[in-house]
Amino acid sequence: MRFVTLLLLLLLSLPAFAAADDGGSKVFKEIPGVKEFTGQMIVRPMQVDALAAQGLSIAQVAAKRSAAASRLDQIRIRYEQPTDEHIVILPDGFDENSFSQELMRTGDYQYVEPDWLCYPIVTPNDPNYGSQWHHPKIDSPEGWDLHTGTTNITAAWVDTGVDKTHTDLGNFVSGYNSRDRIPESQGGNVSDVNGHGTNCAGCIGALGNNGVGIAGVCWNVGLMPIRCTNSSGGSAYMSDLTHGATWAAQNGAKTISVSYSGVESSSVQSCGATVRNNGGILIWAAGNDNNNLSWFDHADVVIAGATDQGDNRASFSNYGLAIDVMAPGVSIYTTRRYGGYSSVSGTSFSAPLTNGLCALAWSYSPGSSADDIETYLFDGCDYIGSSSTYGHGRINVYESLLLAGGGPPAPDLDVTIDTDASSYSRGDYIYYDLTITNNGGSSASTNFWINVTLPNSNIYPWNGYLEGPLSTSVNGGASQVWNFSRRIPNGAPIGSYLMNGYIGTNPPTADETDSTPFSVTY
Repeated sequence: MRFVTLLLLLLLSLPAFAAADDGGSKVFKEIPGVKEFTGQMIVRPMQVDALAAQGLSIAQVAAKRSAAASRLDQIRIRYEQPTDEHIVILPDGFDENSFSQELMRTGDYQYVEPDWLCYPIVTPNDPNYGSQWHHPKIDSPEGWDLHTGTTNITAAWVDTGVDKTHTDLGNFVSGYNSRDRIPESQGGNVSDVNGHGTNCAGCIGALGNNGVGIAGVCWNVGLMPIRCTNSSGGSAYMSDLTHGATWAAQNGAKTISVSYSGVESSSVQSCGATVRNNGGILIWAAGNDNNNLSWFDHADVVIAGATDQGDNRASFSNYGLAIDVMAPGVSIYTTRRYGGYSSVSGTSFSAPLTNGLCALAWSYSPGSSADDIETYLFDGCDYIGSSSTYGHGRINVYESLLLAGGGPPAPDLDVTIDTDASSYSRGDYIYYDLTITNNGGSSASTNFWINVTLPNSNIYPWNGYLEGPLSTSVNGGASQVWNFSRRIPNGAPIGSYLMNGYIGTNPPTADETDSTPFSVTY
């Protein structure tokens, strides 16, 4: 039911202290199929700190906020306490712009904006494309050498639901239907009504190393589905998107992504601040309109644009100062509803890939704060162009994990030495190999040398260096092998010998040693 204009005008006549800074200057325009008017508005009163900064007393602040709330009593649908937002119905005689201007004129409100009907932002692509090109591009394999995730961290995504029967998805955490306001544990339906949500789930956390299908960025993570719509078309109210994200943060999710339009809404920032205050990170897709988003910048939301296989901005991706990171978003091969896999494009998939990286970094460094994880994400990005277009750059799994772990694991060098046989005669050639293996995560330099222990326990040669000392550097996770040969002297004593290999930074002091026995029989 709508209420008469006279009622609203009477309410607007309540005293106000100062005009709003922007004077309701925003002009709202709907874009069919992207964001559309709903006849509902999201209204946020001026916040206490902003009013106090105007020099108002505690009593004046309370009166101003009370007036702002009371003015909405007859048109309020509900109040979202965590974000201090009133969802109201548009009164008769007003459109979205005139209503916003009328309320903003009082100076009592931070923003008055449409409760947009938002849409999943996906560009369909070839369902037979079978390569996850994006993982090598963002150095996922190198990152997985460090960590593949744990289910102690929960990643949520606000979307059309999920196909829980998919063989490549698991580790589900009880979710929520934010349209119906019903937790899954109390019967809330989180099954996928559109397919978009299952696409996003695979980007975050499809099971890895399980011999099935594909891998998400974070192989092992608690997946919390937040279904925001009951429409098969996938459209959702902005207030249901933000409510779902807030619920997820309040119920244990550390990372939350939203792959819908509407990122420019002031309500998105309010939601991001609420998520951050609950210890989480909100990631939102930049949108597929090829627009410059340089007229706003949400301090508490990570906004993800899309790149292609060549590290160029995807032709459809929004860009500009509002963008925080870029992530692959063209031909992303991922899970689909009813089983199997498909290739899809859009910033819709850049956001959950970023979500997966944040969850992986948090799992690797569970004591980190949300601000820490954001820093690891930003500082780990690869530079691919101007920050006015690409933000901090394109995400890099390995580099962010190095930062989350305080740098690569310390070098861990081992040495082994082997001979080509166990028994020799005088005059034979003996062939021997020395191998240095670095089990750590970063390169290390060392020296190596070789000598022989004679049957009388003396070292040959007398100075201790049959080979070396020689210097080398071994990359993390790599091995180096050196091959040598010597002729056994005709006068060599008969008996048991040891071929000894050493590594160390200050010869003849050894950090690691290895020996292999051999004998000279005649």
